[in-house]
Amino acid sequence: MIKPKVSIVILAWNNVTDIKKCIESIQAYYKEYHQLIIVDNGSTDGTAEYLSNLKDNWDYDYADLSIITNSDNIGYAAGNNRALASIKGAYTLWLNQDIVITQKSIELLTQCLDENPQYAMVAPQLRYPDGRIQASCRALPTVSHMLQSIRKGQWNDDFDYTKSQICEQPMASAIMIRSEIMQEIKGFDDHPDYWLFFNDVDLSKTLQVNNYTTYYVAESLMYHDHGGSTRKLLNIKKRLYWQKGFNRYFIKWHYPHGYKKYSFYIISGLIFSLLVVRDLVRK
Repeated sequence: MIKPKVSIVILAWNNVTDIKKCIESIQAYYKEYHQLIIVDNGSTDGTAEYLSNLKDNWDYDYADLSIITNSDNIGYAAGNNRALASIKGAYTLWLNQDIVITQKSIELLTQCLDENPQYAMVAPQLRYPDGRIQASCRALPTVSHMLQSIRKGQWNDDFDYTKSQICEQPMASAIMIRSEIMQEIKGFDDHPDYWLFFNDVDLSKTLQVNNYTTYYVAESLMYHDHGGSTRKLLNIKKRLYWQKGFNRYFIKWHYPHGYKKYSFYIISGLIFSLLVVRDLVRK
């Protein structure tokens, strides 16, 4: 039996159109034998039926296919972690269901890891469906930086997306990581407050404190319908999930004890209020 070099994990939830496009792009543009793991996070829209039909008609000479079904939506981090025990490849590509890959995009990521053992994780260039480059790489956040960005109405990072380079925190919509390292750190932090947001920030921070490096590969191009996976959530519900993740990240890594922790909660409340007002103004 051939052992796949790459395992691809896709978390699916209530968007059969996007998950179908994602899988079809992999079939069209990635011809190397690989492992595909799809975790259905309690979908109720026909996704389960689509995946069942996919499994029944799958060509197992092309790729190894595993489908894991959750009875409920257990969140991004916990949902993805369901795949950890099944991963066979040396590298794991974690994809959102609203990603469409392009020719050689996966091969360029694997080549980068092959040739650079100092890199633990790599990320492609992401573009919106209309071709615009998507801001997907950031410095790890600080409270002061986030306050400045909210005040200016935009994230204040200067990143050249035309140039391959080291980056601190890529968006986890599409990331490839050495599977051994992902197992070592026990996957994503699946604390309930990381149900949807900041789990990718936490992953990058975990790699950083363990002296691992992340690299952005500009030549590897994928399309991302940003927000496609969360569009069905109400704005206020999304904001609450974001705030919980935000609090979890900063309490875990920066303000775990004492007066600094309580001071942070005051600032966090201010940030939440500012963001809710901004959401209402933008409606």
